[in-house]
Amino acid sequence: FLPRQLTADEVDAAIKAALAGPYLRILPLVLPDGRKAWLKRAEQLSGRMRLQKGSGAKGFARERAGLHLLSGLGLPVAPVLAEGPDWFVTPDLGPTLRRLMWHPASDLTAIFAAAGAALARLHLASYRHGRPAIRDLCWNGEAVHFIDLERFSPVKSDPRGLALDLLTFVHSLVADGLTAPEGTALPLQQAAIAAYRAQAPGIWAQAGVTARWLAWLPALARLNPSSREWRALGPTLALFRPDPG
Repeated sequence: FLPRQLTADEVDAAIKAALAGPYLRILPLVLPDGRKAWLKRAEQLSGRMRLQKGSGAKGFARERAGLHLLSGLGLPVAPVLAEGPDWFVTPDLGPTLRRLMWHPASDLTAIFAAAGAALARLHLASYRHGRPAIRDLCWNGEAVHFIDLERFSPVKSDPRGLALDLLTFVHSLVADGLTAPEGTALPLQQAAIAAYRAQAPGIWAQAGVTARWLAWLPALARLNPSSREWRALGPTLALFRPDPG
């Protein structure tokens, strides 16, 4: 990621300058050679938000540990370039898949197929992301990488946990597709799902069982009809019905 002419001292200086400024949980960091990175710090929560989201420090620690663990296993996550007690820096890994879906400039089916395959690789290693929404997957022009592992667990998951992770991914594909340009979302959803099923058919089958247990959820969508997340529940669960015949 760092070119040879960029010294460690120059990188340290850029990080120190960013840390000296006002607190931001996620801060874009422009390195001296013009390349972009991201400085992430533990979230500072208080009051009701702390009750709702839990400890920001714990989520930060989970994410950093997850990045190191999965990177060491050769799985597609953002590498940690530098770190301190309550911060770490990762390279910019390109636009998120949500941004690509909402602002398509070319044929994206191969990228979304790569996303489905990447999630299958993670699950076949028995790890789950925790919230693999397409806003948490980036495309750097060569590969898909996972970011935002604040709900990651280093404990290997059982099939039901992996199924829930998969359901989250597919729900994100469907929900974000509701506001994508007309005709854009369906082929991307199909590409991602086909790639996942080709690599992890057993986990897909388990997700089908879980989807049947959750069949009552779409009825609640009427409580918030303006929410694309709620509106996407029915179409998402329908994708996991057994193939006819």
